[in-house]
Amino acid sequence: MKYFKKFLMVISVIILFYLIFPNKLYAYLDAGTGSYIIQIVIAVLAGGLVAMKFYWRRIIGFFRNSRAKGKKIRKKHEKG
Repeated sequence: MKYFKKFLMVISVIILFYLIFPNKLYAYLDAGTGSYIIQIVIAVLAGGLVAMKFYWRRIIGFFRNSRAKGKKIRKKHEKG
């Protein structure tokens, strides 16, 4: 039974690779595709920066609170 499971796993992986990487591809990328991908990357980066700007105080506050809690815990252990 142990070898049968391994055999099924190997067969599954081979079939998966066969389906993912076909021998012939009939695809066309026009000239605008590259610029579209660049626009998507720039939009994701800009959106991430804007999100960081909106939540910057929360991000900094989270790390400040975690440091303060760590210091309080260390002081309690030093005293006790």
